[in-house]
Amino acid sequence: MVLSHEDDESAHPYWYARIIGIFHVDVRHTGPDSRSMDTQSMEFLWVRWFGYDIHHCAGWATRRLHRVGFIPSDDVGAFGFLDPKDVIRGVHLIPAFAHGRTDELLPLSIARQPKDHDRDWVYYYVMM
Repeated sequence: MVLSHEDDESAHPYWYARIIGIFHVDVRHTGPDSRSMDTQSMEFLWVRWFGYDIHHCAGWATRRLHRVGFIPSDDVGAFGFLDPKDVIRGVHLIPAFAHGRTDELLPLSIARQPKDHDRDWVYYYVMM
């Protein structure tokens, strides 16, 4: 869970992602704007983004949990990289069993866990 960077007041305040990998690398910037030739340690997360279901009424007033689903893999924003410092906290996501599973969001991929059998839940509820 990270803070949303949307300016719209009606936007959900958080973005959600599943961490696919945690990476620790040593990098050296050698471009024209480089300030040092020293190697620096860098950490980042490879994530698969969830999209917020704007058609589902949720929140304290409606007494319903917020609902998210994976962004289709052909969307440019389906995957990304995050600085671990941007992560606010982990959240517990519950599959929305009534909506079933799908294999249409992502073809065969290492981005899925083997236990998912190459299918995703259509929606997940965000526990509060």
